[in-house]
Amino acid sequence: MTLTTIKVQSAVRDDLARLAADDLGGVTLGAALEHLLIEYRKARVLAAFARLRADPEAWGSYQGELDVWDGAPAGGES
Repeated sequence: MTLTTIKVQSAVRDDLARLAADDLGGVTLGAALEHLLIEYRKARVLAAFARLRADPEAWGSYQGELDVWDGAPAGGES
């Protein structure tokens, strides 16, 4: 694994260190950043699904596509 250095304000570093210690069981700052990035990406996906679901036409189209995939043969069979 290659390591690098980033510059952040000391207050940001301190907040991240507190989060790593208090909320994430004392993980390293790198592991805390990774955790936060994963949670951020999950939140973006959930927000996109919420926007999709809020549009009845788009949600219906999405559900229709799922139905097609659910009916598709397994293993690439035709």
